[in-house]
Amino acid sequence: MDFKECRRVSLDQDSIQPNAQNANAQYAAYHWTLYRMQRLKMRSQAHQISLIYLPISNQEAEWLKEDPEVQQILSESQLYFIGQKPESIFAFEENIYEKVKRTKKIPFKIELGELSDEGEINIEKLISTRNLNLSETNLKVELGKKLIRIWDIGLNDAFQEEKRGEYNLLEWYTTEKMITDRSFEPNHLEGLNNYKSFTCYHLHYIGISKKEDSLKRLVIKPHDKRLRILSNEHPLEYGSRLTDELILFFFNIESIEIKQHELEDNIFDFGKNELEDKIRIIADAEKAFVKILDTQYNVVKFKKYPISYDGLYNSSVERYSYSINNDLTFITPNNKIRGKRNVVYAQSAFDFIAIDKKDETVELIKIE
Repeated sequence: MDFKECRRVSLDQDSIQPNAQNANAQYAAYHWTLYRMQRLKMRSQAHQISLIYLPISNQEAEWLKEDPEVQQILSESQLYFIGQKPESIFAFEENIYEKVKRTKKIPFKIELGELSDEGEINIEKLISTRNLNLSETNLKVELGKKLIRIWDIGLNDAFQEEKRGEYNLLEWYTTEKMITDRSFEPNHLEGLNNYKSFTCYHLHYIGISKKEDSLKRLVIKPHDKRLRILSNEHPLEYGSRLTDELILFFFNIESIEIKQHELEDNIFDFGKNELEDKIRIIADAEKAFVKILDTQYNVVKFKKYPISYDGLYNSSVERYSYSINNDLTFITPNNKIRGKRNVVYAQSAFDFIAIDKKDETVELIKIE
């Protein structure tokens, strides 16, 4: 864009939500904001939903719901998805513990139906990231189909089950945590080059909780749609339990505001940004995703969206977008949306939902 023209776009940096880890990725909607734009003055917003915690199975949610640390993290989430995919497991070679002791590496496979990919945990690099010295640690490694745990039990101690809570848990992995962490490219995780093949989910339901957090709404209290899904759906893989295939996603939302105005205008004439009311944005996001994806267990389809009483329709924002800032793909019988984590600055590398309030249009813009 030629900024010498008699218009300009102003990115309101103060409007970036404090928890935004990738505000530049949100700026991808900048391209869409300019696309077909003929209005010289406009207020636009770009919103990204990001995982606030790793995806967890319905079974794992029951185990974790009383954990104070998990409760604290999920208290920041008010938007959640319920999806499903075949159960994934870890697989290890024979004599794995001897190899770990000798090489200080944990080779593994993740298997999901016919899909399989190999990876490796480099224990020396992991310990380095924890600012520890390998010679000053006494490691205990636990390897199973559903869980990997690495403990430092102290130089003068032998592992005792009754003292488990006293030991230093250096790292742990479920298959979902391993796949999610791999997208952040930590230096102690090697391989898993095809990890994105494991990030496709059949999406059943999209929900929000305006008055409490997602954990309380979805897990701690009886949730009608979660119970209906457990009652009505079938496992995708023979021999699996539905409670292990059902995956819960807890999201936060990160936002940025873009203001376009003529050069001679005073930017302050626009007034303050319209990002303070986060509940209104979350309510609007739910409607946008439900309308586009048409999830089966969402009875209300929001067919008149973007018209709504509690979303962004009554705001001064004219165009806005929603995207997913994680390597996740959600599939429904009628549509599919692909997210991407940490896209390059100002590059639209993910699918996004585009809303033009004036035209009352809602589109899914697909990149691939």
